[in-house]
Amino acid sequence: MDFLDHIIYTANTANVREKYPPILSDYAKPEPNIQGIPGIDETNSAGPRDLPVLTASTDSFPLAVRENFIFYDDPIVIDKAIQKHWFDINFGPISAFNLFQSADAPPYHLIYAYLLENSRIGQIFEKLIYLYQHDEVLGVASASDQFQRKAAQWIFNTENLFYKTLSNNSYRNISGNLRPNQEANRRNAYYRMFGMDLAFGDPNSTGNTEYSYYRAKTANKEFIILFEQFLSEVWQGYINAQNTSGANTTDYQRIIDMAMKLRQMLLARRGSTGNLQLQNYRNMNLSKEEYSSVGFMSWLFFIISYDSPLVNFLGCQANTASERLANIGRKVGIDSHKKSQALLDMAGPMATLLRTIEYGTFEINAPNVWVRRVIESQTQIGSPLADQAQRDALIDILAIINNWEKATGHKIKNPESNITGTVRISSNGIQAKPVMN
Repeated sequence: MDFLDHIIYTANTANVREKYPPILSDYAKPEPNIQGIPGIDETNSAGPRDLPVLTASTDSFPLAVRENFIFYDDPIVIDKAIQKHWFDINFGPISAFNLFQSADAPPYHLIYAYLLENSRIGQIFEKLIYLYQHDEVLGVASASDQFQRKAAQWIFNTENLFYKTLSNNSYRNISGNLRPNQEANRRNAYYRMFGMDLAFGDPNSTGNTEYSYYRAKTANKEFIILFEQFLSEVWQGYINAQNTSGANTTDYQRIIDMAMKLRQMLLARRGSTGNLQLQNYRNMNLSKEEYSSVGFMSWLFFIISYDSPLVNFLGCQANTASERLANIGRKVGIDSHKKSQALLDMAGPMATLLRTIEYGTFEINAPNVWVRRVIESQTQIGSPLADQAQRDALIDILAIINNWEKATGHKIKNPESNITGTVRISSNGIQAKPVMN
């Protein structure tokens, strides 16, 4: 279950936490036999239709259920679901697979939002909504075409959910009189946590000048150096594990030490020590920024993850999410990142990896060295003790290494060939933004 699955579940499920009812619309009427629609019909019968049963926490609701929710004609219900999900996370567990125990790691990570936003998806959709609401250069959605109606409804919902000033009681409100610009606030959070800016400037300024936001004096400027060293050490361990005849020079303690430093570095920005757990998450620094940013980027990413009604309305169909985003970007006059596919492919695995690091899992060395089981899980013999989480961790790390090299041009597999200096993500020919300072 990803972010979208969770807000669908919490909107449509009675007693998702004890005594918490589903979220119903004050006026929207659910259509017969449609799953995932939270509403009250004319006779005030009980609300949402039943959801399909998921058999594992890694499952997702069918596309039809997801579409019924994102195209719903009452965005207030969706907003309440996003609000409620914040409380599900922090005051769980919930009825779905007993998730969100107080000792669990939070389900999302800010790096997911950072990598997705680096594709320029936020600015592209901001321009799309602006143009559609002000002009007809993108076309006019036909009121008699059900798919075009959905495209227009998604634009309306997205503007109301993410491109407006939220109420004071919203737990995803990260803007106000003292910090009015939401993108600037997200950039501030990215910079503080990772020491990184986004790879593009302000599209509304002449010459794509540097984006203006407050750069915190306290930031994890060494994150990239340490993270790349961590990836390189794990890669060397992976290569050594495949070598059955030569010497194995893998330094597991060095990997553990680097994981510990990464954990301490990230938790320092959260104002926390120990391991990242849900029991104190709601009170940690940057938690609401993390939740709000991940939710926003997850919402935008879903609409380009397939040839959705919006993509079809715009005539931007393609085989991959990055190609669809590029087509939409050209349509509205903002180029997407040239390495968008690598960024999109890396976002999920990297979020999982950093959550695992902050939880302290990579530092487990008794009764067995956890990271050793990870590294050896795909050898010819295979680690007989490696569990599914450890095998999945290696798959994630290998995906991160491959896509990190594509996105940054920096060599993880052969670090000796790197040119010393500042590592940068390609910036589409406009003013470069450093990945690390």
